[in-house]
Amino acid sequence: MKVLGIICGFVAVAGCQVHGQRPSLQHQVRGNGETGFDAQAEMKTATRQVGKYFGGEFDQPFQATLANSRSEFDAAIPAAWGLAPTQCWMVATGVADRLVMLLPSAWATDACDHRAGDVEEARAILRHELTHVFHGQNNVTRDFTGMDDAAWFIEGLAVVVSGQLTKERLFQAREAAAGGQAPKSLATMWSGKHKYGFAGSMVQFIENKYGRDTLKSLLPLTSNDDILAKLEISESELLHDWETWLAR
Repeated sequence: MKVLGIICGFVAVAGCQVHGQRPSLQHQVRGNGETGFDAQAEMKTATRQVGKYFGGEFDQPFQATLANSRSEFDAAIPAAWGLAPTQCWMVATGVADRLVMLLPSAWATDACDHRAGDVEEARAILRHELTHVFHGQNNVTRDFTGMDDAAWFIEGLAVVVSGQLTKERLFQAREAAAGGQAPKSLATMWSGKHKYGFAGSMVQFIENKYGRDTLKSLLPLTSNDDILAKLEISESELLHDWETWLAR
């Protein structure tokens, strides 16, 4: 079934229903005047932006929970994930059939390491998690279980699509690599304070070198070996070529 646009956006943890090919909103999202973040409108815009990047729509329905508090956020995360109670820095998560995000109006009291009420950061985080939803819907694992070594691709892709690969992060990654801090393996790329810049720039490099269609063809793959085979390159060659590109 092809589903156009978002499936639902709502406050708290109520469910949503899909009828036919069009999504129906069982619950309306309340706008956040204090932060300027109209959650329902932002969900629609972000979903459209992510779909446009990949040249398609979200193929499957997913549940989106936009929570007003940390308690609502934790309640919306499946117990089987073992994440609750969540740490204060965690404000969003996404897999094939579920997206959960703590609204920016709650960051001042219920979050840390995020600028309270920062609408632009919230928009980028929403696009980031929607990228995970899209990726999950095109990956056999659906929730990236067992793909820890390929976290650089999972997260780097979301960094690129969301717009989180800023000029500042690129510069910092370039300086760190020039100073001998470049990761020596793909498995360690999504770690440390430069992980957004390293992983995001690697995905951007792959897109620049191979094209977006090839990048999209990596979505179903579940291991670094499979990704390297698809790109017809060794890990050492990929890391070398990326570092050379990053230093340009």
